[in-house]
Amino acid sequence: MAERAGALGDRITSLSHSLRVSLGRLDENIARHERERTENGAVEQAPPPDNFRAHLFSGGGDR
Repeated sequence: MAERAGALGDRITSLSHSLRVSLGRLDENIARHERERTENGAVEQAPPPDNFRAHLFSGGGDR
């Protein structure tokens, strides 16, 4: 039973890491796409709302 629990824990850890990497790439791609659209004039960039907290959307610099 302990072996199965350990194996399950290892699989969960591996999946968690893979998911974190994939989500990081997705976040980077979304940010790049939005930046390119704004730079190319495809979209007008509206100013952020008054309560916008940029540090929460920094692209994962705190990881």
